[in-house]
Amino acid sequence: MSQYYGKNDKYGRYELSAEGPLLIAKVTGVLGTGLSKSYLKNLTELAAQFQNKPWVYIADCNGYQASIPEAAENLRRAYTECLKLGCVGDAYCIDSAVGINQLAQIRRQSQINTDIHDRIFADMDKAKAAMLKFLQDAVF
Repeated sequence: MSQYYGKNDKYGRYELSAEGPLLIAKVTGVLGTGLSKSYLKNLTELAAQFQNKPWVYIADCNGYQASIPEAAENLRRAYTECLKLGCVGDAYCIDSAVGINQLAQIRRQSQINTDIHDRIFADMDKAKAAMLKFLQDAVF
């Protein structure tokens, strides 16, 4: 699976790709309504390629500031769709307090009850290693 998606506007940018059982996102700036709609569409298209096999979402959000309220709803929908498509875990590299709080709220609304702070890593290499170990150790 070598599909790549990316889009930007004057306020923010995202990139999506897959590395084995990991769906990798890079998000920077502010996500508005238009960008978040494209993100939702591209994310679900990429996630569908896992064919309901267990996979993990990892986001590099260093440089991410926040989402406007309308965009946050599209992100919540993205979480819900990913859970339906086999996502079994998530991890983040993020340094924005506002962004962390928004993610925590979206995760709660999506019935994900693990603490967001347990899913934050210092860098992408650590996040990837932890999530690959998680997938290896988990029983699905």
